[in-house]
Amino acid sequence: MSQTQPPAYDQPTKAVARRRSLAHAIELMTSRREAAAVVPANHVERVRQALLDSDMRGDAWAGDNCDPDDIASWRSFRAAAIGTRTPQEISVAYLAGPEPHNDLEVLLELGVRPENIWAFEVDKKIAAQGLDTLRDLKARGVKFIPASIEDYFIATPRRFDIIYFDACGPFPSRNSDTARVLATLFRHSALAPLGVLVSNFARPDINKTEELARFGFLVGAYLYPKSFLESEGGGSVEGPEADGFLFNPSAEVTDEWGDGEPPADFLDEVKANFERYYGLFITRSLMDLATIVAPMTRLLSGDLWKIAFDKDLTAAIARGRRLVIFNEEAFRGGDDEAEAEVAEAVQLSAEDVEKLALDEVATDPVQISADAVGQPAGANHLDSDGDAIVHPDFNSLLWTLAACGYYPVDVNFRAPPADAKALFNPWRNALIGKPAGGCHPLEDLMAIYYAWRHDPQLWSEAMRRIADFPYREKMPFLCDVPTEELGFYPAFAQLAYPTHPNVRETRRFRYVAEGKQTPMFMDVIAFDECRYVYDWLSALHLTPEDWGDLSAQLTFRFALDGIAKDKRWMGDDFLYGCHVVGENAAFPTSDLQLREDLSPGEPQPSTSVDDDPPAPAS
Repeated sequence: MSQTQPPAYDQPTKAVARRRSLAHAIELMTSRREAAAVVPANHVERVRQALLDSDMRGDAWAGDNCDPDDIASWRSFRAAAIGTRTPQEISVAYLAGPEPHNDLEVLLELGVRPENIWAFEVDKKIAAQGLDTLRDLKARGVKFIPASIEDYFIATPRRFDIIYFDACGPFPSRNSDTARVLATLFRHSALAPLGVLVSNFARPDINKTEELARFGFLVGAYLYPKSFLESEGGGSVEGPEADGFLFNPSAEVTDEWGDGEPPADFLDEVKANFERYYGLFITRSLMDLATIVAPMTRLLSGDLWKIAFDKDLTAAIARGRRLVIFNEEAFRGGDDEAEAEVAEAVQLSAEDVEKLALDEVATDPVQISADAVGQPAGANHLDSDGDAIVHPDFNSLLWTLAACGYYPVDVNFRAPPADAKALFNPWRNALIGKPAGGCHPLEDLMAIYYAWRHDPQLWSEAMRRIADFPYREKMPFLCDVPTEELGFYPAFAQLAYPTHPNVRETRRFRYVAEGKQTPMFMDVIAFDECRYVYDWLSALHLTPEDWGDLSAQLTFRFALDGIAKDKRWMGDDFLYGCHVVGENAAFPTSDLQLREDLSPGEPQPSTSVDDDPPAPAS
């Protein structure tokens, strides 16, 4: 292709970040495509062999009952799903900006065909400048689209192998759509079934005390309920709660320690080490967005969910919201005082509480239909009321939303800063993606998800057959005891199409470009829909029959173990306890690699809240 020489880069550090990120992404889609898939091709047969070699009671029997013919069939099924690609075959989308040649040149040098490159720019003036540049380059075949990349995701069925989203602002942003674009990307499945997202976000201006307070609270509230976080030296360590931190404790809570020193507030830890936690917040947010939030948004945008779950969503919303209220008096019932306390906690009248028989309390009178009164949903699951408080790691997104003030809660959650909603509301709205019209708000989507996970009484008749499957009688006990966790998320995944991050292949960078002061945080994450696992089973109406075939059941469980191993330290919000073999040198769990700083020695701004406050932001 004939082209003139573009202007020389004046930001060599960003050029290094760009090249390393795009090179890794293209390798994952081509020469290292097998490594990009979450479950390795030989995982199932390696698990079988490990069981055959095991001295544990029952392991060898289970391995012997997994037919090698089923394993060979699964490998063939997986190979067809993964496929192969060369650099000339993959497609890439990126934000053009005023200098589209910077990214374009790297992509072309790495072997991507110009016909398979889409560049987007919504600003008319900048788009005109970018078009002039491409005309000068004579880059025939490049698709320069003077429109929003987000609108393109919505309006076309095009799926890209690589999407490079170089945002100008932080994640999230009050003034731009940085988080919403990626929510829209996942909601509308703009990435290929096996694809790579390269994202690049700015650090917020934490020199402003109010910005540090807002972002510090959101980052802290998001990470606090996680069961494990990345350690400073690499690898995973137990999360903030297990490490003895409190989160935004009230005076009543700290007074409980009397003369003793109360545990440290995780908010202070986040603000003192903001960049470390902000970088982790970006990574974990993208992973949760792909596996839980966007699939729920997509599923609830239509009627397909009714195949698997009860049609009355008000009961699910009510059930989910009860997970963030722990009120012992509510469990006793039978007197006016208890009814009044429950009514106050969930913002219902005493009359409403009486109608709902105390153990069926919903928390938003606007969302209670006449049919919800007397619903049996959750009646036998009072022990999980307040479960998001007792086990935040199993309900992490619900806990975060409660901490940010989006549910009526009890004394276990202290109100966030008064002006925090200036950041929280754009974040909460952004995670729905676009279009927003007709969607449930994020807090209701997450209430529904966790209610569905907790309470099979909210499942459809077909799903209840999965709940009622005799797991302990018909499934061999292996590393983890078989439970309904093996049934819920795979059935959900068949309908909702989550995409799993490949943790072990994730690469992350931090840099400050020459002439700039703002640190940037770049993440390169391969996402895999893992249909070769979920679609191995028949659709949910026939899943129990599949599980009745012991070899087919074991093949599925051995494959699911690969997903469980890769997500082990990323959270317990789904597929908890689905391991077949334990963690060891042969079957390691995946850790995030440390974020690499490409600008070492860059002066770090003070994050002390004692600094003289700057002038108010405009």
